[in-house]
Amino acid sequence: MTGQDKVPASDIRLGARGVTRRFGRLVANDAIDFSARRGTIHAIVGGNGAGKSTLMRILQGMDQPSEGTVVVNSEPVSFAGPADAFEHGIGMVHQEFMLVPGLTLLENLILAKEPVGGLGRIDRDTALAEARRLEKLAGVTVDWDVPEEEAPVHLRQIVEILRLLYRGADVLILDEPTAVLAPAQVRELITLLKKLREEGRTILFISHKLDEVLALANDITVIRTGKVVASLPASEADKGKLAELMIGEILARPSARESAAGKPVLELSGISARPGRGTAGLDALDLTVRAGEIVGIAGVAGNGQDELSGIVTGLRQASAGAIRIDGLDISSLPLSARRLAGLAYLSPDRAHEGLCLVAPIAENAIAGHHRRPEFSSSGFLKRRAIATHVETMLDRFGVKRSSSQLPASSLSGGNQQRVAVGRELDGNPKVLLACQPTRGVDIRGIAFIHQCLLDFRDKGGAVLLISEELDELITLSDRIVVLYGGKATGEVSRGSARIDEIGRLMLGGLAA
Repeated sequence: MTGQDKVPASDIRLGARGVTRRFGRLVANDAIDFSARRGTIHAIVGGNGAGKSTLMRILQGMDQPSEGTVVVNSEPVSFAGPADAFEHGIGMVHQEFMLVPGLTLLENLILAKEPVGGLGRIDRDTALAEARRLEKLAGVTVDWDVPEEEAPVHLRQIVEILRLLYRGADVLILDEPTAVLAPAQVRELITLLKKLREEGRTILFISHKLDEVLALANDITVIRTGKVVASLPASEADKGKLAELMIGEILARPSARESAAGKPVLELSGISARPGRGTAGLDALDLTVRAGEIVGIAGVAGNGQDELSGIVTGLRQASAGAIRIDGLDISSLPLSARRLAGLAYLSPDRAHEGLCLVAPIAENAIAGHHRRPEFSSSGFLKRRAIATHVETMLDRFGVKRSSSQLPASSLSGGNQQRVAVGRELDGNPKVLLACQPTRGVDIRGIAFIHQCLLDFRDKGGAVLLISEELDELITLSDRIVVLYGGKATGEVSRGSARIDEIGRLMLGGLAA
């Protein structure tokens, strides 16, 4: 018997009974049962392809089960769409925020449910009073006149939550809500969610950050390969147990020797970039990454990380400064020439930039390397040599596929990322720019990619790691440079890196 079997029927605010969802022969959800108790936080955890997203789409009315039923207030229901789910008090905050640029936070709050006064005009006073009520209810402070694109990330997320409350939701589904937040902002969000729970709201918390799950949840449901493998009170769980349930085995931790940093490989001198909409730009940034070293870049989203990666790759131009690889000035070179100079680039946008999802897996695995002499001659591709090399590389990086000629879209997100990592490390580059390398990747995939980066470093490679995951930065980096407002606010070294210190720097504090 699981913890979920003990939930009284009258106490179920939202749940599933025997929910199965098939896509042809693929079974994404397989007879899933779970029950979220009224006034609790219920975490849903699982690896890539486990079926979490499909289940959330069903609970939100965006998809319908092939078999089984959604349960609301202990009664079976059938949703015709998200509006129908919202009529039952169920709303969702997605990873990609749904606020509208160009509108203020107040205008986003009331959008599609505006209070109307005389002459059919929006009653701003009533709207602001309601915003203040919600603000007080949630225990937060919001400047409602700020345009959406100028608001910090954590404030946009809070407004997303308050918008659901404004529209009457008392069940909130949160998908990876802490992915882009600094530690202090994570604590603020956790405080808000606990307050909402105390007021009787029910929260579904989808996350791969097991520390946060254990700190926040009352109950946890673990899904693996479309099936529920465990439902238990958080008090009976720990990180090791949850990780083992998620992947079906005990996972070895990545290992690496101590860094023996060598000569400078990647050097940025006085790099500046003009700010964009909602981003800080860069202000005279100096940065060096040496051979045999991983340098991590930490910062709340919008503080110069995008400008930094764009300038290193040549996808955008610096307004001042110079960039060198192994002593060669590449400031004015295109990405193709920078690759020849020894740069590899792992894009944060796997679907639109890192891979071509409609192209075959094999073509994605060789893209950018197809002009190498062993793969082409006189403008003609050596297809047999390419095919042999691709299969060997895909096997080496553990890419699970039925055929390398299928489109990359046929792979899970984790396997797509393995293709991208394998391609970028193939050919022994001098420096790897790795941006959000484990975004959307499960625990097993994260451990594998981390080991790949450490192995590359241990062989003398230089890695510039830009990540929103502080645990990842602390695990991998020999040094962590923190960006705030386009400037480096401080640097911490391996062994002395503490989350609270990094978090303080991320919010503009100066190095101690």
